[in-house]
Amino acid sequence: MQRTPLDRLAGNWTMEHSPAYQMLEMLGALAGPVMETALSLNPLRNLLSSLVNFERVRHCEELELFVAATNVRTGTGRIFRRAELDVQKVLASACLPTVFAAVEVEGESYWDGSYVANPPLAPLVERPPRDLIVVQNNPVARARMPRSMADISNRSNEIAFNISFVREISTLQYVNGLPDESRGAQMAFAPMRLHLISGTDTLGSYDISSKFNPELAFLNHLHDCGVAAAESWLREHGSSVGVRSTMDTTPVFFADQALRA
Repeated sequence: MQRTPLDRLAGNWTMEHSPAYQMLEMLGALAGPVMETALSLNPLRNLLSSLVNFERVRHCEELELFVAATNVRTGTGRIFRRAELDVQKVLASACLPTVFAAVEVEGESYWDGSYVANPPLAPLVERPPRDLIVVQNNPVARARMPRSMADISNRSNEIAFNISFVREISTLQYVNGLPDESRGAQMAFAPMRLHLISGTDTLGSYDISSKFNPELAFLNHLHDCGVAAAESWLREHGSSVGVRSTMDTTPVFFADQALRA
C-alpha cells in the first residue's frame, strides 16, 4: 500500500487515492474482521514476538507498565500490568476493530483500550508520582472535514479515543485543584505536577488516511517530528520537572485554537 502520484501531489501524506487503501476500507465495510483469518492476521504478532523478550519485561521491577484493552462483550476496560504482559495482551491493547479481528485473552475478546483509557492514567494515581508527563499523539481537532466513509470511520475512532483522554486529564486537574481539606478522607490523592508533550498541531494537519501510510520516509518523518517536539519541550519546560506543573491545556480542551495557530 503506497501513495499514488495524485496522493503525492495532494500532500499531507494522504492515501485517499490509493486503490489498495480504498480496497481495504471497502472490504472492511462489507465484511469486518470478526474472526482471525489469513487476510486479517495481525502483523504485530510476529514483530512483537521477534523483537520483545516479554519474560524480561515481566521481571523488570525498575519500571511499571500499564496497557489498557476494551472487553468487547461487557464494554468495560481492563488494564494489563507489567507482571502479566505477553504478546497476546499487547495485541489486545492495539486491536482496531475495523482492521483486526478481536484478540482473545483468557476466554474474553478485546479491542483497543483507547475506547476506555487513552492512556490509562488511573493506575498512576494509585501510587501518585510527583510528576506525570503525557505524550499526546492522537489529534483532537482536524484541519478539514472527513470526505469519505473511510475518513468518517477513522475520525469517529479518533473522537472516541480522545473522549477518554480528555476525561482522565479533567479528573486529574480537578483532584489537584481541590484544597486538601476538601478532598475527604477517602480521596488519598497527593498533588501531582502535570506536563504535556503534544504533537497534535502537526499531526492534525495530515490527512486522516495517512494513518495507513507505511512508507519508511513517512515513518522517519514522524520520528523526527517526535524528537523535535520532545527537545522543544525539554528546552522550555525541562527545568520545571519536580518543581511545578507546566501543562498547557489548549491541545486538550481547545485543540481547534492550537490548530489555527
